[in-house]
Amino acid sequence: MSIKVAVVGTGLMGRGIISALKKLTDIEVVAIADIDLNALERAKPYLPKRALVSINAMDVFKRKPDVLIEATSTIHEAAYLVIQAIKHGTHIVLLNSQVDQLFGRLLAKKAEAKGVIYSSDAGDQHGVLARIIKKIRNMGFEIVLAGNNKGFLNRYANSESIKKEAAKRRLSLRQCIAFSDGTKLAIEMALVANAFGLNLLHSGMTGPMVENVEDALKVFDLHRARKLGGVVDYVLGAKPGGSVFVITYAEDAEDQFYMNYYKMGEGPYYLFIRPYHLCHFETPLAIRRIMDYSEPILVQKKRFLEVGCRAKKDLQRGIKLEGFGGNHLYGVLEKLGNLPIGLAEDVILLTPKKKDEIISWNDVKFLKDDFRLELWEEQTRLEK
Repeated sequence: MSIKVAVVGTGLMGRGIISALKKLTDIEVVAIADIDLNALERAKPYLPKRALVSINAMDVFKRKPDVLIEATSTIHEAAYLVIQAIKHGTHIVLLNSQVDQLFGRLLAKKAEAKGVIYSSDAGDQHGVLARIIKKIRNMGFEIVLAGNNKGFLNRYANSESIKKEAAKRRLSLRQCIAFSDGTKLAIEMALVANAFGLNLLHSGMTGPMVENVEDALKVFDLHRARKLGGVVDYVLGAKPGGSVFVITYAEDAEDQFYMNYYKMGEGPYYLFIRPYHLCHFETPLAIRRIMDYSEPILVQKKRFLEVGCRAKKDLQRGIKLEGFGGNHLYGVLEKLGNLPIGLAEDVILLTPKKKDEIISWNDVKFLKDDFRLELWEEQTRLEK
């Protein structure tokens, strides 16, 4: 019997998933939804004829899917959709990393209580790193640093500066801005850190520029990273593009002999490189992990780190902030305490801010009955 899948969000990644799943004989897309009619039209050629197509995300549950793939870029709407999936007994794979990072701790707990599996996707950087870390820990190595390879970084990217790049890559302006200004990077590494109890060398991470990922062994304070219990970080502009990496430590002389024998170096620090991540092509791995083993790829265990926000430019009192992937703010990975960028959209700024200044909870005003605040307060109680 085929695994029935519903996809909500048919942009670049959602459409890619629908296309990829069409090639598999044991997984069937039974329903898709998107508020963008053009996006739905572009996805239709990859669907079975009997699949449901709707502008209403709630309609997908009419087809009783085994797994919901959430591939939008929303937060409020995505959180509500996931809660409805849990009520329907539908397992969840999150390609939407921003809602996953902001509310994933709470949503996973809600899912667990109902016997539903909630999981990050397998193919984006955080999902690939999670899989590598689990394998390495099962081999007995100590995790020192889990790393991302960022090709390009412009903290002040905006809708004008990124317009051509977004069109070239078939991305929405919001997605392309968040990719370019480091917000998506921070979100991904927060997910990894909160899943495996990893720390930071300092706020914002280090991000040294290197020619090759292999140089990662030389550019981080690995001794301090070990003392902190392992950290997350990134390198900038390295080859191979699209790679992720993990640095480990082995103190045992016998382990060091064998690692040298296996061409991994003399140690005691070792670099494990995965030279690619294939995003939607790897999504079936998450689906099968759920359906075959009742296991997620990644779930945040405790919120150690948060993605706070900084001003991209001087901001005046009274403006309504754009949040993730906007012209006002960029995300920074840091300790808990400041306003998360995932909660910064559509809030009113009460305090003028200079470029690169921190936005705190006291600097903004939320609209009345904001659903995000209810979820945030419920999630905060989990940590107490």
